[in-house]
Amino acid sequence: MKSTPLSVQNAFNDKLKASQEQADAVKAAHRIASQAIKDDTTLSPTGKRQKLDALNYETKTKIAALKDSQESFLKVLRDKVEREFRGSQPTDAASVVSRRDAADRARKITDKREALEVLQDAIAGNDADFAHALGVKARSNGWVDAAEVYTGAYPDTAGSAEALDYLDSNGPGTPAYNMLSSMTFNAPTD
Repeated sequence: MKSTPLSVQNAFNDKLKASQEQADAVKAAHRIASQAIKDDTTLSPTGKRQKLDALNYETKTKIAALKDSQESFLKVLRDKVEREFRGSQPTDAASVVSRRDAADRARKITDKREALEVLQDAIAGNDADFAHALGVKARSNGWVDAAEVYTGAYPDTAGSAEALDYLDSNGPGTPAYNMLSSMTFNAPTD
């Protein structure tokens, strides 16, 4: 089933919320266990320290696993949407060579104005592989005008482009995501 911008946003936000809730549960369990160790009158100070160190290690491991799970989920989600944006592509030798040639020609374009002009020519000339390579490059480089021309010419990619924009604006590497991740996956210590 093809992703929609809303389904991608919901999946992204649901995963972040679930990760937060799971991390909060791990931290709450850590606090309870930590307090129980500190209140245990049968343990020596060294025994308490050893148990607290073991608890800290266990908690960090659980938090790291939650972080890895979230990052893996988001990578899989982004990869899926990226594949949908690129569309289904034939795998016969001629098609592969055509796409590789188109990607090579697109890589040589470094100016957004030139990309827009060449993209319009590719669309007019019905050179779908080159238009697609330019559309992908335009989206990746943030060349909005060219990206919009591409999604206008190939409307079936518009939803995927919007979903990718959402992930790029809110996902890993953005300040808001990094701050939320830092707060979510900051393991408590004693």
